[in-house]
Amino acid sequence: MHLLSLPTEIITQIFLNLTWKDILKSKSVCKAVYELSQSTALQYHVLLGIAGYRDGPSNHPMSKSQRLGLLRRLESSFNYGDFSQKERIPLSGYTPTYQLQSGIFLQGRHALGPNYRTSGVNVFRLPSASDNRDGGVSWKLPDLVRPIRDLDVDPIQDLLVLIEGGLLGSTAIETSFVSLTTGDPHPLSSGSYTMPISTTRNVASFTTIVMGSLMGLLVSDLRFIIYDWKKGKTEVDLPFDNIDPVNSFFFLDQSHFGLIRGGRRPAQIEIHKLKYNEEISSGSDLTAVYHLLAVKDNITVGEITCRSDPPPNVNDISTSYTDNQVYSTPPFIPRLEDRVLILEMMFWRSVDLIATCVIAVRAETLMKIPEKSICVDGVYVVTADLWMDETHMQPSMIGGNWACFVYGSRFVTLSFLDPINFTGEPDDDDDDDDDDDNGQKLFWPVEIFILDMNPRLVAWAESKGCDETPFGINRTETIDRRIRKSSELVMHNILQEPWHGGCPAIATRFIAEGVTARAADDFAVMLDGERLIIVKLKVNADHTRLPLYMDIYHS
Repeated sequence: MHLLSLPTEIITQIFLNLTWKDILKSKSVCKAVYELSQSTALQYHVLLGIAGYRDGPSNHPMSKSQRLGLLRRLESSFNYGDFSQKERIPLSGYTPTYQLQSGIFLQGRHALGPNYRTSGVNVFRLPSASDNRDGGVSWKLPDLVRPIRDLDVDPIQDLLVLIEGGLLGSTAIETSFVSLTTGDPHPLSSGSYTMPISTTRNVASFTTIVMGSLMGLLVSDLRFIIYDWKKGKTEVDLPFDNIDPVNSFFFLDQSHFGLIRGGRRPAQIEIHKLKYNEEISSGSDLTAVYHLLAVKDNITVGEITCRSDPPPNVNDISTSYTDNQVYSTPPFIPRLEDRVLILEMMFWRSVDLIATCVIAVRAETLMKIPEKSICVDGVYVVTADLWMDETHMQPSMIGGNWACFVYGSRFVTLSFLDPINFTGEPDDDDDDDDDDDNGQKLFWPVEIFILDMNPRLVAWAESKGCDETPFGINRTETIDRRIRKSSELVMHNILQEPWHGGCPAIATRFIAEGVTARAADDFAVMLDGERLIIVKLKVNADHTRLPLYMDIYHS
C-alpha cells in the first residue's frame, strides 16, 4: 500500500513523528506531500521546532490553529520588536525588589525607615493572549510581621517564597512558603525552613530559585542549600568555604544543578546530579566541571553572577491545563535545552575593579559532555577550548545589575545612546539629574536589544537571506541582517588566553519612545514569553528606588 493512499489523518500522525527538519525536506518530494505539509498540525509542529518550544497540554482550550496563530504573532513580535500594543500601569511605593515569572509581576513594597526593607508584596497578573481574560488583575498581600530580604515566585504552584532575617543581631534566616493568592501558608508546604546564623553584620545578599518542589538558596558568606519544601527535607547543604566559595548557582533541569566557583584558577562551573528521587539518601554527585576564563596571576575574579529562567516543571505543564486567579497554563513552553544562562564576571587587580565580561551559554551545552573531555574519578573535566565556541560574548552588553532578564533562548539588555540636552522634565523625573557644563539636564536615550540564541532560527536566517520568515509573515527587514556574531575576548592584561565565543545570536533593536535615563538603575527591562516590560524607577540619593510606572509591550 502506498503511503499517500492512507487517510489524511493517519498520514498526518505519521508525519508528526518526524522532526521539523524532515518535514521541511519532504515538501519537495511531490505536490501531495507539499500540500500535506501546509496543514495546521504540521505547520504548528514545524514552528514549535524552529522556535524552540514544546507543545502544552492536549486539553488546553486553544485549538491547534489558535496556537499556531499565537506562536507566529509572538515570534514575529520578539524577532522584529514589533509590539502592536502598549499599556502603562502606574506604580507607587518604594521598592527594593521585583520579579517577573509566568505572566506574574511582583513588586516588593516597604515603609520608609532606616533599613528600607520589604514589608509587603503587590501582585499583578498581566493580560495574556492565551486565556479569555480581557485585562490583568492585581492585589496586595497582607503586610508582613517581619521585613523580607529576598523572594521568588512560582505561579504554577501558587507559591511565593519569602526570605526573612539575616540582619545584624538576628539569630536565624527564616524561609516561608505562602500562597501567592492569599499570603497564607501554602497548603502543600511542610512548614518554614530555619537556617541558624551567628553574624556580626548584615548578610549582604541572597539568591533564591524555586524549581518544582525544590528551593535553592545561596546566602552570601554562609551556606548554600537545596530544600524540598513539600517534604521538609534538606537535599543539599554546603557551608561557606572562604577558599573555594560558591558565587552563584542555577538549576539546569529537574535533576541537575550548577555551582559557579570563582575562587579557582580557572573559575569553574560544577554540574551536580541530585539524589532527591532516592528514598533514603540525599545530596548530589559531581558529574562535570567546565573551565571558565583563565586569568593572569595578578588578577582575581571577584564575583560571578548568573541569571537564568528557572526550568519549568515539564510534567506539570504538559499533562494538564490549569486556569485560576494566579496562573493559566500556556499553550507552549520553551524547551529545557534552549534556555540561556548569563554569566557576568568581574575582574579585580588588588582592590580595583578593572573590567567585566558577560558570557551567554545555552543549557544544552552544559547538558552534553564533549567527546574529548577527560574523565577523572567519574567527573568529566571540560576545558575552555572544548566549549567556548558554544558561548556568546558581547563586552559590556548588560547595562547593570537590574538590566537583564532571560526567557527561554532570549535575553534582554540595555545600552545608552549619546546624551541629549533636555528642557523640561521627561518621564516625571526630578531635578537631581546630571547637568552639562551649561547647567542643562543631560539624559540618555535607552536602546534595548532582545538577543535570541536559538540555533535553529539563526540557521534559518543564515540560509534564507530573504524576506521569507519561518513565521508565515512577510517582512521588509530580513532577519539575517541582524545576526550578531560573538566577540573574541582578548584582554591581554587580564586573560592568559583569549576566549573565542563562536555562538551567534539574532539581535532585535527596540527603542521605547520617550524613554530616557540617567543610569542603568533608572530602568528595569524584563521579558517573558508574551511581553516586554519596562519599569521606570526614580533612584534617590540614599539608593532607594521609587517606581513610577510599568510599560507593557505585547502583540
